[in-house]
Amino acid sequence: MASAQAPAQLKSRLWADAQQQVYALIMGSRVPTLPARLAEADVIDHDCLLPGALDPVQAQNAPYLVQLRADSAFTDWLLLEAGAALGDWGLVAVSAAPRLALRSHWRSLLHAQLPEGQSIELDWMDPEIFWALLPLFDAAGLARFFGPVSTYVQPGAMDWRHARLDPGGLQQVSIPLARAA
Repeated sequence: MASAQAPAQLKSRLWADAQQQVYALIMGSRVPTLPARLAEADVIDHDCLLPGALDPVQAQNAPYLVQLRADSAFTDWLLLEAGAALGDWGLVAVSAAPRLALRSHWRSLLHAQLPEGQSIELDWMDPEIFWALLPLFDAAGLARFFGPVSTYVQPGAMDWRHARLDPGGLQQVSIPLARAA
């Protein structure tokens, strides 16, 4: 297990590489009034991951892709407070890919095919499902699943979990949060 770090340190690590952008995958079903909150948020941009026109209930419960800014009140709330207040709201992803390419990649992951051939909807950005899926993939499956993403992070109230696909395979680490003295 890694050494404990302050939440601000963990947040700053997300923006350590100027070539990469930081995105949040937020489950609307876990964040009350998310579409309204995003309309007022100081973020770079956001998109619903479900294509097409949605009714208000669908829009509220849909997953959203949000391109975060390091110096944003919304980012601070999401990374430093939402985990404690709301639980598992989604994931953070670090990638050099543009937002629309990521949206396309992540939309392609919203459905999975079972061994019997049946197609199902998959809320893969739900942290519980995400962490359960990772060990099921072989190397090629991990490469397809990660696509253009270098790192996934689950900010939590007690620790931040990281998953990174390196040439040596999947690397996972949990970094505990340092408590203020």
